[in-house]
Amino acid sequence: MFALMLAAILYLTLISMCGRHTARYAAQRGRSQAIWFIWGGLFYPLPYIVLALLPPVGKEMTV
Repeated sequence: MFALMLAAILYLTLISMCGRHTARYAAQRGRSQAIWFIWGGLFYPLPYIVLALLPPVGKEMTV
């Protein structure tokens, strides 16, 4: 039982760190931290890649 509790704590810590990392990067890009925290915690590498490919909010694209 102790091993299961320890594994759950470590897993939740990993999820929160991944979410926080994604949320910080989202804030730099002008996106919502709360939404990207959830996405980052659930699907870590993919939201970070999506944020890198999306243009920053508020900046117009010039051709």
